[in-house]
Amino acid sequence: METLTSIIGKVVDYTVVPIGRQASYLIFYKGNFKMLADDVKDLQAARERVVHSVEEESGNGKEIEKDVKNWLEIVDELIETPKQLQQDPRRADVRCSSWRFPNLILLQGKGTFDRVGYLSTIDGVASSFSTRDSEIYETRESLKEDIVKALSNPNSCNIGIYGLGGVGKTILVEKVKIIAEQLKLFDKVVEAVVTENPDFKRIQGEIADSLGLRFDEETIFGRANRLRERIKMEKSILVILDDIWSMLDLKKVGIPIGNEHNGCKLLMTSRNQDVLVQMDVPNDFTFKLELMSENETWNLFQSMVGDVVKDNNLKDVAIQVAQKCEGLPLRVVMVARAMKNKRDVQSWKYGLQRLQSMPKKVLDGAFFGLRERL
Repeated sequence: METLTSIIGKVVDYTVVPIGRQASYLIFYKGNFKMLADDVKDLQAARERVVHSVEEESGNGKEIEKDVKNWLEIVDELIETPKQLQQDPRRADVRCSSWRFPNLILLQGKGTFDRVGYLSTIDGVASSFSTRDSEIYETRESLKEDIVKALSNPNSCNIGIYGLGGVGKTILVEKVKIIAEQLKLFDKVVEAVVTENPDFKRIQGEIADSLGLRFDEETIFGRANRLRERIKMEKSILVILDDIWSMLDLKKVGIPIGNEHNGCKLLMTSRNQDVLVQMDVPNDFTFKLELMSENETWNLFQSMVGDVVKDNNLKDVAIQVAQKCEGLPLRVVMVARAMKNKRDVQSWKYGLQRLQSMPKKVLDGAFFGLRERL
């Protein structure tokens, strides 16, 4: 009798209990997964809102908070698990109800953040430049940071830099460009040199090359339309126009203006502030690049000319030569190259006499005729 009871018990264990479990599974399966699907749907909506905020902050040049990134990673993993269970119901267990609802609902609630992004310190990126640069252009570092902040400002559209020819506008813009690319402020950064007599086809070509665009059109108008449509394909883009001498027709170039493309920003350089005004650069986003200080001039000159200036017999005349460069980096570079490794006092005195006797207009023409871009 005991044996029969034992056998019946085992039969129940191996047949009735599993059947009961299966029945329970069949009863609760649809209900559980309907509730699970609803929770997943709500969580996906919360995720989408967070992703939109992330994209907006990234577009404004901000870094994303670590807790936001972690939340998105966890959400992606948890959303994927219910999908796998629905595709393979055999993996589903009634016990899934013990984890999925609290976790999904809790995660949905945690998808509300006080702050999604933050503006990373420009100093961190700027440190990638050499210490020597920082020492030479010590008063220009803050200006560089102000320009990058202006580019990051969601209210900015046109930003301008002005200053004397040879004062260093181009090299400043190049450094700003590097920082903008490292901070990923824009999806794309393109540039073109305008000059005193704009060659529209060349300007269009320089921008198009950066975008991988090849023109089939022959006319400036046709190329402008093509370039404009290509630029509008970029969600965010910075167009750098260097060395503008007079008002430039942006439509003729093919650059979207106004509300044509809100993701397009312009960074322009000119010798004349009035030109930037004509190009609709607001005063708040207009920056003047001043001449280098005497200390900056001497530091740059020393770094270019070499150790010869450490000779006490040469130092006094070398300082006078550096002063004749009048705080213009272009002059400093060209004069320093000419005097590099000259170790006799007579050569230095002759060089100083040449600089002193040469009319300023001729001096400027001699330097700028070399087409050095600084």
